[in-house]
Amino acid sequence: MMALWAFGFIGKCESCYFDDVVDLEVYEAFLVVGAFLLIVSAAGLYNRDAFLDFRAFSQRFVLASQMVLLPTVVVVGVLKSAADLPFGWYIGILTLAVLLFFSVIFALRVLLFWSGNFDLLKRRVVILGQGPLADAVSSFVSKEGASHLRCVGRLAQGRASGGNNTISLGNIVARARPFARPAPYARMAESLHAEEIVVATNDRRGLPVDELLRCRLQGIQVTDYLSFWEREAGQIDVDQVGAGWLAFAEGFRMSIWRRAAKRVVDIAVSIVFTVLFFPVLAIAALAIKLDSRGSIFFSQERVGLDGRVFKVLKLRSMREDAEKDGVPRWAVQGDDRITRVGRFIRTTRIDELPQILNVLKGDMSFIGPRPERPFFVDQIRKEIPFYDLRHRVRPGITGWAQVNYSYGASMEDAKKKLAYDLYYVKNNDSLLDAAILVQTVRVVLFGHGSR
Repeated sequence: MMALWAFGFIGKCESCYFDDVVDLEVYEAFLVVGAFLLIVSAAGLYNRDAFLDFRAFSQRFVLASQMVLLPTVVVVGVLKSAADLPFGWYIGILTLAVLLFFSVIFALRVLLFWSGNFDLLKRRVVILGQGPLADAVSSFVSKEGASHLRCVGRLAQGRASGGNNTISLGNIVARARPFARPAPYARMAESLHAEEIVVATNDRRGLPVDELLRCRLQGIQVTDYLSFWEREAGQIDVDQVGAGWLAFAEGFRMSIWRRAAKRVVDIAVSIVFTVLFFPVLAIAALAIKLDSRGSIFFSQERVGLDGRVFKVLKLRSMREDAEKDGVPRWAVQGDDRITRVGRFIRTTRIDELPQILNVLKGDMSFIGPRPERPFFVDQIRKEIPFYDLRHRVRPGITGWAQVNYSYGASMEDAKKKLAYDLYYVKNNDSLLDAAILVQTVRVVLFGHGSR
């Protein structure tokens, strides 16, 4: 709103000295502010880590301010310089507007970091269970990235040992503030002012379902481990998920209308991107040809929608004889098969631009799980359950795993990326696609996960 005031109100207020300095219509002011928000989002100012880590926020804040100031001055200032007032006035008022915009963002973020230390604003969580799952939830809640949560109690089935704050509630052990006498779950949760109970146990036999129902009726949310992990970590724990949970969980919206709408968007964006990025492709193609011997493009078999194999098109970033022995290999950090130009186009993701043609053909979408080679798919599906679920949607040029995890070069990496891919398949919608598209800009700017 401060930016709208700076661009719109100043330009229209007849009593203001700067009446004619920046004469923007209301819709122009909204467009400028919209562009501001898009740029700062692309720079990662609204990512989870930027909300929780002030250092990450500060680095991206500086980058975003530079990305906003120069285009604003050049585009808006130059276009309005036809007025009689000196161009210097335009520079001054536009700089003021940008400074106001970023001052508000910085002040609000400092307030957010400061208020995050207050327990009153944190979600109070009780963990029910013992073993690896409960330990994983406890570790997640206590780490820096989950400062919006606070564990106020830890319950375990059976009697546990140790700790001055350990008390017994029949067959329940709670690490929380002491009670005058044993109390049921509902009374315990109410006494701790708990807002949520996370059931983190593999063995649900003997769970006091009636007590958990009483908690829900008192307004305390009861969440199972997998749902909690999906919501907070943005991924699905592939080691713990089962076919039953996947079958009954919400999500997996695969309607024909959703597919059709996404296809229309893919075609429209592909046409626009082909025109916009043709000069970039031409320059990259020339650089590849001058840098090393071999073809400019190369195609490779990948597994796509419903397991169908197709040929993906990319700019060549490795030597022509990168796999002369015929054995497929993942790229690793500092891979000596990558050429000098190849390292740059892989970091900036320019090597993926030819896949716009794959999108036009219908083999791929802009947003979706990255397609893998059949050789690796055959290996991974033997080791990791539910891997083929990622083939229920069209593969993408970028995806949820790409903006959250680095390049995968091992079976363990494949499992971790599948956790994000399954989250996308389960929760795919237009808003998630938009978030991925914006965050992809951040990935390109910072070279996140490239090899």
